[in-house]
Formats: sequence, C-alpha cells, structure tokens
Amino acid sequence: MRILAIKLKQIGDVLLCEPALRAIKTRFSNAHLTVIVNSYTAPMLKYADYIDELLGYDRRLKELSVLKRIKGELNFCKNFFLNNYDIAINFASGDRGAIYSLLSGAKYKIGFFAKKGFVGKNLIYDKLLIEPDTHAVMHDLYLVCEGLDILPRDYEVKLYLKDKTIEDAKNRLRKLGINQGDLVVYLHPITHWSFKSWRDDYMATVINWFLKNGIKVILGGSGEKEKRRVENILSFVNKGVINLVGRLDLEELCGIIYHCHLFFGIDTAPMHIAAALNKPVIALFGPSLTHRWGPWENNLSYPVKSFQSPYKRKGVQSLGKHIIIQKEWPCVPCDKKGCNNKGFSECLGEIKPKEVINILQEKISQLSPVFP
Repeated sequence: MRILAIKLKQIGDVLLCEPALRAIKTRFSNAHLTVIVNSYTAPMLKYADYIDELLGYDRRLKELSVLKRIKGELNFCKNFFLNNYDIAINFASGDRGAIYSLLSGAKYKIGFFAKKGFVGKNLIYDKLLIEPDTHAVMHDLYLVCEGLDILPRDYEVKLYLKDKTIEDAKNRLRKLGINQGDLVVYLHPITHWSFKSWRDDYMATVINWFLKNGIKVILGGSGEKEKRRVENILSFVNKGVINLVGRLDLEELCGIIYHCHLFFGIDTAPMHIAAALNKPVIALFGPSLTHRWGPWENNLSYPVKSFQSPYKRKGVQSLGKHIIIQKEWPCVPCDKKGCNNKGFSECLGEIKPKEVINILQEKISQLSPVFP
C-alpha cells in the first residue's frame, strides 16, 4: 500500500499534525508513507522514522520568472504524479493540496470541504469532511480517524531530534555561559505578525525580572523585522541576555529549546516546539484562537474520538504544565490581525507585566534547574 499525506501549512501546523501522521502509519504499518510539506517546515518531521519519504515544496519558486517557476513546479510534481497511491489525505483546504491530491492519482482521496478555491475542488475527494472547530491536533486526527475509520493510539506530539543536534546545542550553551544548575528560559518575544506581539517595554520588564532573579534568558527570533524589534526591547534591558536572534536554523532552535527549562513568549512555532519537547510553556495570547492554538499538553489522557479542544475559548487558563495568559474580553478572541485589522491588539497591550510576573514566579518555583 502507498499513502500520500499533504500538509502545506506553517511550522507549528506541521508539527501538530505529527500524531495524525503517526496514526496513519500505526494503522497501516506496511504502507509506504509519503508526506508533502513546505520545505521550510520539513525539520519538524525530518527524523520521524515512520515517514518513508518527505517531500518539501520550495515556496521560493513563486518568486521566479514564469518559465523557471513552471519548470520548478513540474519537477516537484514528478515526485508524486500518478505514483500508484492507494490513499491521498490532504489536511488543509487550500488549492495546492487539492491539486496535488488529484495529480497523485490516488484511488481514494480524503480532504476537508472548502468554501473557497477553484470550481470543482471539492469533487476531487472521495471522502469529504467538514472541518471541526477544535484544537489543531484534534483537527488533523479527526480527518484521519473519520476518513480512514481508525482509532488514535495516543495524542502525543513528538518532535524527533538527532543526538548530534542535542549535543551540539549543549556545547553551544556551555560556551555561552550556561552551566549545570542554571535555570534557563527560552524567550520568544516577537513574531513577524505584529498583532501577536506584546509591548516592547513590557517584555523588557519581564526580562529584567528574570535577570534580577539569576535566571538565564535566551532570546530567539528570525528576520530583519524581528531583529529590529529585539534591539528595541534590549534597549530597555540590563546586560546578561543571550541573544540568538537570527543565529539559529530550525533544527538548532529545537536543540536549544531542548536544554531550556521554560518557554515564555507569544503564540509562535517555538511555543509549539517547546510543548512538544515537554517544556512548560507560559504564553501570551491576544486575538488568536486559544482553543485551536494553545500549547499542547502531551502528558494528559484525552477521550477517544471526542476530538474536542482541551482549552476554553478565552482567558487565563492552564493545561497540565502549560499556562495561557489572555484577556477575557467580549471581543476576545476575534481572530483578526489586530483591532480593526490594523496590526495592534489592545487585548495584548492591556496585559500588564505584574500579572505575568506573578504567574511566572509561581511556575518557576516548581522547576528544577537540571541541565538535560
């Protein structure tokens, strides 16, 4: 049997799809499983030993001239075109995944009903399901379990890392002054989506609190826009922060987070990475949908085939070792790009450092600073 799974989304989305992919392979253990993702998200699944073939679509093809792009697109499609697949399962409702499902020539195609896209897209699938309004992990498991009539064995999100990645990160941290007995926080202060970001001066206040209490702070991020924001944050911060913004690729980032004791920051892919590595997460949420994107707790039991989100829709809440800080305003969560879609979220700006520090203080008192 040959199975094609398609997840053309962002880094966090791909990581949270892992339990669904593993459920496929558990049910069809002798099947050849091919997975298509965007190339920049591939490290999330790169070392999952149950995936037989991982294909990464390079979105930079869209930046090429028409002829070069057509050539690149065709070359990529050759990897799966009419490749004797028995099943194709598309986890997103976008056009590209639907086209890839069709081109695969799979005998049985499964996907979600799409309200947008090209005419006839929904007719591609043999099994069409309505997307459930639930957590991303449950969302993808729902498609697998209902589409293939299987039961999930577990709900754990697993991130597979090479021993070398872990060891290299440990050596790097030692060179940066991290020693046995140090309490280390990985802090992701910003994202390219400004509506998800907290105020710079508030973030600096929390960083200074960490430093004052002898806690090592590692800052992460990528991109020029994020670098500029971090520089502004650091202008309010005392010396002592380990700034790795723009200095880590995705695998290296995973290795660094593996050795930290706590994640603090905003709703980003590193938050999901930390949760998958079983690190306690304290995350600030603004207009984002908490019940869909809250940090996943691996060490809980979930009802079989209920597919309900373990999170409420708003407010300060905890799930296992994770805590979400969010306002419980009537407009939250609006799932917009800031108030009136203008890039700034008042619901985030009104979360005060004192409230955050009180939560951090209690969580940190429970941590044991053992260097993994």
